Amino acid sequence: MKIPTCPLPVWRALYDKAIAFRDIACWEWMSDTDVFGVQNAEDGEIGYCCVLGEMGTVFGLAVYLGSEGLETYRRIRSGEIRADDAEVRYGQKCLAVWFSNRGELDKSELAIAKRLGYNFIGRNVWPQFRSMQPGYCSWHVNESEAKFLTHCLDQARLVALHLDGDDNGLVAPKKNHYLVRVPSPGHATGGQGPVGQTAEPGDLASTTKPLPLPDETETATDSSWRSEWRQPAPPVKAPLPVFALDKTRLQRIESSGRKRGGVWEIDAFHSPAPVNGAERPYFPYTLLCVDHDSGMVLNSTLAEPSKWPGEFPNALLKTIETTMILPSALWIGGGLPMELFEALALHLDIEALPAKTLPSLELAKREILKYLSRRG
Repeated sequence: MKIPTCPLPVWRALYDKAIAFRDIACWEWMSDTDVFGVQNAEDGEIGYCCVLGEMGTVFGLAVYLGSEGLETYRRIRSGEIRADDAEVRYGQKCLAVWFSNRGELDKSELAIAKRLGYNFIGRNVWPQFRSMQPGYCSWHVNESEAKFLTHCLDQARLVALHLDGDDNGLVAPKKNHYLVRVPSPGHATGGQGPVGQTAEPGDLASTTKPLPLPDETETATDSSWRSEWRQPAPPVKAPLPVFALDKTRLQRIESSGRKRGGVWEIDAFHSPAPVNGAERPYFPYTLLCVDHDSGMVLNSTLAEPSKWPGEFPNALLKTIETTMILPSALWIGGGLPMELFEALALHLDIEALPAKTLPSLELAKREILKYLSRRG
């Protein structure tokens, strides 16, 4: 598996900011409920930061990316989804640094630290940097992620120093607003980039202002950033790609004299057994198609998380071609968007219905997951 590479100066800046953040031990006075934002100078996206370590187990910083990442954090904090739910394992969109023991680092991380001349002594002192994307395994950061995480660590340190002894420093003037650290135009972009035309403008609750700091020596570091109270933009789901209907193929299916009838249950879920992708390992999104009456598994198709919307309708057509059956109805579970199959079902005169329960599919799914757990 290919591990992302970064120029040595990028690694050095990231490690230096991580060490500076680690050394103030701000988890001693901050909680993971203290959330603030840092805007990415490159694309305008806001990373919502929270300090890890209040419980004395994992120490570091989590940066939830955009409104989508923030929404997952909120749902975890509210108890809507539990920490052990599949949505947490497979749905995180965030960057993180945590401080580990030397034995927890892999060879590539130890090699980078050695090139930089670092050899940390003690427990929970070695920085580890990770990127999490929905459906993909936690993985090493790439260059652009490393640069943004560098800024997040620097700004998190400054915000933490400001909050030391101030329990109200992140109390917003309006509901559902967060303190966001915003780079000045041209900062970290060489004078170019979208800063000033932010991708997540939200709603400003107050005028912009500098961040008061307890130490006058920090002012120069902070001069190219300002603080704003912002309401996050609503999470927006990316539009599904349109599945191009092959009318010749559909006509061939219709005219082939296939047996028509029966109900097929279809749904999708993440396989817990990761596989290697071109850039990072991922948990395959698995389409399962089961005959409602017999419980027979008609199709099981694995796809990369970023590619399944274009592959699953084709997999359903292949199932119809292979079984020589046209179902009368499709019962579609919550793991699949209805619109992905509507045009196909309409053309083949199949009734497509959302289903709250899929008894035959759930039984087959349990057996598959049991088998995968034994393999693991």
